Amino acid sequence: MPRTATEQIRIRVPVSRARKVRAILDNLGTDTGSLVNMLFAQVEMKRRIPFAVTETDQETEEILNDPGAMKAINEHRRGKKDRLQGMKEVFG
Repeated sequence: MPRTATEQIRIRVPVSRARKVRAILDNLGTDTGSLVNMLFAQVEMKRRIPFAVTETDQETEEILNDPGAMKAINEHRRGKKDRLQGMKEVFG
């Protein structure tokens, strides 16, 4: 079987994101190289990015940049606060 020529691609990704994604991919039984190959195959077949690319709206951007709001959201995720209390802190 003839071997297909390949190209090596280097990307820059924040370390924390790379670690999180590698852990997720490991749980899914795949790796970053395979994920990139899957993405490229989908772009090639569909001739577009295979998911919606959208801009964050202003309200979401403000919440993401508000340390107090993010603290409340993270505490809720960790189960330290009930949903209503966390939402009151985030949205006032």
